[in-house]
Amino acid sequence: MAFVSFGQTGGGISSDYVDDEGTPGAQCAVKKAHQMTDLEFVPLDTLISNTKRTYQPGENCKGLNYSFTSKTSYFVGYDVSFHTFLTAVHNPRSVLYTESVSKSPCHGKTVAAYYGTICSALVSYALGFSAYRRSYEFPSSDDLFPIEDQSVKSVQLADVLWRSGHVAIVTGIKRNSKTGSVASVEYCEAVERGCRRVVRNARDLNQNLKDGKWKIFRYKDLEKNTYTPVTEFVAVDGEQPTPFKYNDALCPNRGDKSCYITGDSVVLNVFGDGFDKTVIFRGSKKYYTITINGDTDIVLKDLPYGDYKARLVNKRRKTDLVSWKVVDVHVDANKDENTISFHSDNATPIYLEFCTIAGVRPEWAWYVFNEEDVSNGFVKISDLPLSEILKEQEASLYARVHFDCEYGRVINYPILWKEASKKSTKSK
Repeated sequence: MAFVSFGQTGGGISSDYVDDEGTPGAQCAVKKAHQMTDLEFVPLDTLISNTKRTYQPGENCKGLNYSFTSKTSYFVGYDVSFHTFLTAVHNPRSVLYTESVSKSPCHGKTVAAYYGTICSALVSYALGFSAYRRSYEFPSSDDLFPIEDQSVKSVQLADVLWRSGHVAIVTGIKRNSKTGSVASVEYCEAVERGCRRVVRNARDLNQNLKDGKWKIFRYKDLEKNTYTPVTEFVAVDGEQPTPFKYNDALCPNRGDKSCYITGDSVVLNVFGDGFDKTVIFRGSKKYYTITINGDTDIVLKDLPYGDYKARLVNKRRKTDLVSWKVVDVHVDANKDENTISFHSDNATPIYLEFCTIAGVRPEWAWYVFNEEDVSNGFVKISDLPLSEILKEQEASLYARVHFDCEYGRVINYPILWKEASKKSTKSK
């Protein structure tokens, strides 16, 4: 299928046509989707995203890479910031080049990059869902509804285009300025070649809708959506780019402003030839000083939770600081009492899910915590809608709690539900 940027002229569209503006909530969704499709990056080493896309060193790339990261919960925009992703791209020894979430038992032969997105994660991010939804959950969502007139003339900005196994989001509608009829529709999607904008003329899209190849859904809570510009990395829809200077001497292996959880080893990749020390700060206080000599990797084990910064120094100069966060995560599962408990001193519990060890979950096997749940620090599974799903498939499902902090989201080590007992299960 041919596709062009919606800002370009294509398919016979002329200046006699105007763009829909949409509501404030729709505008937020459009900008967030365009962040995904318009993001530009240049890999410093070979980046294997999936079986259909490998990014080469020095290649000028546009559109976030496609990668099923449900095992680790590292969807860019959703769990990992653009800042973290792009500083990892700029670090030739980062996890993007050295690690793969396809390692057994996640995907077998399907290679997947450590960070990336997929179609449903792109749309979930654009619409501002609290919990990431899989494509097969969209048609049965309580807060999404199929529009009555399944034709192009009724489409609106931020509508969801759904077909079995795939979702996209409408990000542009061009109309005849005299008649108001729709001439073309742009939608954003994530496919194995990467995130992209697609422009379809009204006739072709109408035929797809008539044939049942697409179905249009609308989000009821669209006006609750918000948008945060990240113009240091991607300026969309009239935004002015902000200059950004990468730290070429030092970077955490997961990228700057990345998250680890207690028990993780934090690796600092050092490229600063001519520096003799790495100074590490925890909070506002100096925590540790390490003597170095040229390029090296510093492995920091068993760091207590907190906010960390580091820089390289010598007698005459110092580098800019890099940052990371070690998140305190405690999740316990008690199948005997039918409960999941959760706690963190420096992150907020967001939602619970039950999934396979690879991160694949049954339909609706997740639950977003309310304020009372967070205050109590536990939920009783039998009180949740997912309890029936768990009864049917509990033998192979693991419990994971997603926590949110200013640098992104983290999860606990998965806990196999069928083996969960009164014995405390420690998390990362």
